[in-house]
Amino acid sequence: MKNKNILKWIVPALCVVALSSCLKNKNLQPDFSATTPVVELPVVSPMGDGSVNSLSTSISQSDTPSKYIFYVNYAASSTKSTDITVTLSPSPALIDNFNAAHSVDDSTALMPAAAYSMPTTVTIPAGQRRVQVPVSIVSNLLDPNFTYGIPVTITDASGEVISKNFASLVVRVAVKNRYDGKYSYKGYIFREGDPALTGNFKGLTSDLETNGANGLNFPNPVWSNGSGVGGIGGLTINVDPATNKVTMRSKDRADLGNVPGYDNRYDPATKTFYLSFKWNVSPTSRIATDTLTYTGPR
Repeated sequence: MKNKNILKWIVPALCVVALSSCLKNKNLQPDFSATTPVVELPVVSPMGDGSVNSLSTSISQSDTPSKYIFYVNYAASSTKSTDITVTLSPSPALIDNFNAAHSVDDSTALMPAAAYSMPTTVTIPAGQRRVQVPVSIVSNLLDPNFTYGIPVTITDASGEVISKNFASLVVRVAVKNRYDGKYSYKGYIFREGDPALTGNFKGLTSDLETNGANGLNFPNPVWSNGSGVGGIGGLTINVDPATNKVTMRSKDRADLGNVPGYDNRYDPATKTFYLSFKWNVSPTSRIATDTLTYTGPR
């Protein structure tokens, strides 16, 4: 009986201690006041592999400059009562650093100085934590065959500590040509000797992806029932920008080409492609006549 009474008191006491410990742990918070404030170039996903951090965007070739924004941040438990003027400098060596740590597929070329502009100093206002850095990019000076990088390093921050791991970054810019985008897709296809797959179709969509400065990959030609056409891989739409005339080609079929007499063309006013192309010869000839109209960016 005595032992039971002892246990009766010990168990509740242990519960109180355990509960007290749990509550204390639940309310523990990092002590930011002990952290040294730093000025940094924040990114969502740091590299963590010893190479430079990066941000990525894509732009379409245009006659007007494209805009991009990244941020300079003051990482601290409280804001400053005075402005922080931050100096940003180009650091071309960061491109080599990035490329050394990544595959050839992610290779990045240094963006020519003439193709972009950005401020060399920005100011984080008193009482605030960050400021935008606007970048203006002249897309017509860039080759869509490459991904370009703008390498940036914080070199001064009004005496504030500059972050060791977030002092630099490469803004990577992929360039889409002016034809790249999502298109509505309709047409007529002829498959000699096969009435089931011959006929009209409509209401489809196609993503036409940049292939060089004036070309597009055409990934999904279809039969009249909507099933995919095989054997003409590497199909491309190739525009002459001087005349807007189009030449169709296929890496897999050297005999694929424009249908004679049809005006293969691009209409810039409506952003529409009018295409007719053929491959094979009778008795297995094939002819596709398509209309693709731009509906928006992909």
